[in-house]
Amino acid sequence: MRRNFLLTVIGLLCLTSLMAQDGSDIRYYESNNLDSTLIGKYCHIDFGELSSRGRVIDTLEINVIGQTMKFYEHREDDGFNNWFNKQYLIRVDTNNLLSTRLQNSKIDSLSANKIYVTSTLGYYVNESPIDTITVFQHWYDRVNISKVLIKE
Repeated sequence: MRRNFLLTVIGLLCLTSLMAQDGSDIRYYESNNLDSTLIGKYCHIDFGELSSRGRVIDTLEINVIGQTMKFYEHREDDGFNNWFNKQYLIRVDTNNLLSTRLQNSKIDSLSANKIYVTSTLGYYVNESPIDTITVFQHWYDRVNISKVLIKE
């Protein structure tokens, strides 16, 4: 009887350990901790308040080749599974058929006050990507950044 109890407890401990596995391909940085080793890395900027676990959704205006566009954050971060390709910005737009996502930002350079990036806008119809993209350069003020997510 005691042996069965011990085997049951050990089995439950092993099962609990297996269920606790998580995954992530993101490393989180404070904006003031970025250095030249991150130039050329893909990033996602969490601006405003920290947006982990979907608690806070911020909006931001970005100049895209002379046109100001407003974006909001899309985060799929449950604290355990955090995948880089699930983090992006979505353009606030009244067109319900076409959605625009700012994704695949790459760090070009860093200054004391700004992070300069090259980003890609992807276009989607009913959640399916279309063949058109826009690549453009822009920057973020470090004071507006909560975290910088770097793809590992």
